[in-house]
Amino acid sequence: MQITDMTLQKRDPNKKNIFVDGNYVFALSHTDIAYFRLEIGKEIPQETFDYIQDSLIYIQAQEKALSYLGYKMRTKKEVEQKLLEKEFSEEIITRVMNFLEEYRYIDDQEYAVRYVKERLRLRPRGAMLLRMELKQKGICEEWIAEAIEAADPSEEQDAIGLLEKKLRGNYEIDEKKKKQLYGFLQRKGYSYDTIKKAFRYIDEMGNCDQ
Repeated sequence: MQITDMTLQKRDPNKKNIFVDGNYVFALSHTDIAYFRLEIGKEIPQETFDYIQDSLIYIQAQEKALSYLGYKMRTKKEVEQKLLEKEFSEEIITRVMNFLEEYRYIDDQEYAVRYVKERLRLRPRGAMLLRMELKQKGICEEWIAEAIEAADPSEEQDAIGLLEKKLRGNYEIDEKKKKQLYGFLQRKGYSYDTIKKAFRYIDEMGNCDQ
């Protein structure tokens, strides 16, 4: 096993990326590089390599992941992306992800359920937009569907509520305003059928005021 290259990390100039036999393996601080006497062209003993991987790099990646999860619940994809940004190797990331899943630090199924409930409580939106947001976070279709079904969102009532907030009691609206509001609800992820029903209610309220 030969060290074939050492390059400065872009994100952390205090570390260098270490390449063994032409492959990136891990990043170390200048202090650690000096301590282990690593140099380009020099052989690295297997026991030294294993110690660095198992006792230094893995622990660093694990701590980074746990710190990231300490702020709020995250998906598997989000944690993987964070570790990739920190330039950990795929092997180390896989080991860390296995640990996180085994001890339930990450649970995409539970994440989907909580996400939908929180979104509907604080910022109502349609199932289409919820589905898109969760898909971007790496949640599988089955768990997305289960989470939305479990939350049982009343899309029509939520859409009406959003319209009423925008209208502030003035239910008489012209075509220009109606188009603007229609686009607003579309961006919130409501289907054509739901939007149509919401506007039917608003029209009825407008007729009642006359």
